[in-house]
Order: sequence, then structure tokens, then C-alpha cells
Amino acid sequence: MDLAYSTGNEIVDQVAEISITGNIVPLAWFQTLTGESGKPMLLAIDLLADIVYWYRPKEIRDEGTGDLLRFEKRFKADLLQRSYRQIENRFGVTKKQARTALDFLCKKGVIIKHLRDELTSEGVMLHNNMYLELVPEKLRELTFPQETYGVPPREPPSVKRNTTVASKKAGGDDLKGATNTETTTSISAKDYDNPIHTEPDEMEVIEAYEQIIKENISYDCLVMENNGRDRSAIDELVCLLTETVSIKRKSIVINGAKFPYEVVKSQLLKLNCDHVRYVLNCMRENTTKIRNIRNYLLTALYNAPNTIDNYYQAEVNHDMYGVE
Repeated sequence: MDLAYSTGNEIVDQVAEISITGNIVPLAWFQTLTGESGKPMLLAIDLLADIVYWYRPKEIRDEGTGDLLRFEKRFKADLLQRSYRQIENRFGVTKKQARTALDFLCKKGVIIKHLRDELTSEGVMLHNNMYLELVPEKLRELTFPQETYGVPPREPPSVKRNTTVASKKAGGDDLKGATNTETTTSISAKDYDNPIHTEPDEMEVIEAYEQIIKENISYDCLVMENNGRDRSAIDELVCLLTETVSIKRKSIVINGAKFPYEVVKSQLLKLNCDHVRYVLNCMRENTTKIRNIRNYLLTALYNAPNTIDNYYQAEVNHDMYGVE
């Protein structure tokens, strides 16, 4: 078919009719976003492209005339909210890979990670919600490395006179929280894709394990149960679990017996929300004096996967048949 705008190449003409939208990946990133091996950090590049897309302004035009009226931001809050699980699902990667990619961007200085404790309208406190701040100056450096003294900011598209360039009011006003800014809180490891061979400090290890444990036990869902009455107890369990798995040693004492650290760590990192509920129930029903509450809780958590089924079966037997 003859087209007025034909390039003379049928394939190119057909592609011109396809509206392709989405993330933009500048070629320069394959040179500026590389690991110690010199190879591009591909997942980090894809992740940055996605973050930049959400920070690009959205055009609002007049439906009748097509005139540009204003710009709005694409996300609701003051910064872009993301979770590691969203990154995993978006790019089809593992939790380790998601953490490594984001940690790499934070070390490059193009992303700043904020962790916020926020209170919902129902009065439930949600801990460590992650927000990602894009740093435009560093983004320019990574995108235009040939410019020694930086690149002048591009002039924004002109808008019709008497219109404004405005951002949409941040949504989620029922969430009010303090921000704890961290440039990195994840563990680097050599078995990740495109690894970063750096050793994490103690605080990074502790914070990373705390995040893993909270995700494993569905922390936010747990604290919302029972109108948040168990939140303090759940926080204590998370603190105990984090301390136990993040401090490496030869052995750990469980119920008076020594177990290898790696065995205990592996068992505790398998715990889920059902195991935590089980331990909380055991605490409520216990009527004897506990001399060492820390050891008692650690033993209960370690044994939870092995005893939870028998516990609930005994509860069923008691309710149905009165069997003690």
C-alpha cells in the first residue's frame, strides 16, 4: 500500500504504525552501570529504566484542542513506592537478585532508598515501607558521561499561556510516617547474577535479615490482625529472630542443647505467619512461670515447624471429643 510518509522500506513503514510505549534504556548505561567485572548490570539497568519511567511527567492535554494543559506525576505519594516483591514479580527474578540490583543503584547514587513507618487510617502501624527517590543530577552523569561538566537540563515542553505545570496532589494522606533514609540495606553475595563483590557491614546484614523475616512471616498482615493488639509481641519475635540469624557463631543453644548455627538459621528462616500465630497462642495459653523468656521463645520458634500440626490436632480432638 502506498503511503504518503513511506520510507521506501515496507518493514519500517509497518513498524511506524505500531505504537510502542514503555521504558527507555540509554545505550550509555551499558558503560556507566557496570560491575567490577566490567560487564553491564542488566537487571539494575532494567530497574532504573522502570523507575525513570515513573518519574517522567505525564502530559495532560485538552480533549478538544489537543493543547498541553499541565504535567502530573504518575505516582500517588511524594516518592515512588516499591517493594522487593514487586520488583521480583515485575522482572521475574529472585529476591536476592532484586536486592542486589537496587543496592547497586543506591551505591551508584542514582537512587536513594527511604524506609518509612506509616500509620494507616485504621490505626495500624506498617513498618519499613520502601520508597525510591531518583537523583536527577546523577542520572544525567550516567546518561551523558561524555559531558565533563554535566549536561544542561532540557527545556520542558512549552505549554499554552495561562496554564500551569502542576503535580497531582499526593494520595494516601491517611499514611503519616517518619522517614529513615538508607542508601543500602541489602546483602551482597557472589552467587547473584552480575555480582557486586563487596562485603556488607553488620548493620546491613541485620537490616537485610529483618526485611527477609518480615516478608517470610507476612508481617504487615500479622500486625493488622486482632486490631493490632499483638504488634508488640510480634515485634519482639522479629527482633529475636533477626538477632539469632544475623550474628554468626559456631552453635546456638536450643532448649539446653547445642545446635550448629547454620542448622538453626535454616530452620528459623523457614518460619511463616502460621508458625508465628502458633507461638503467640502457646504464649497466651501458658500459665507457668517462665524463668528465661528469650530461651523459651527461641525454643518455641525453632520447634514450631515440627510441633504445629500436633498442637492443632490436639485442639481439634479436645473441641470435638473432649480428649485431654
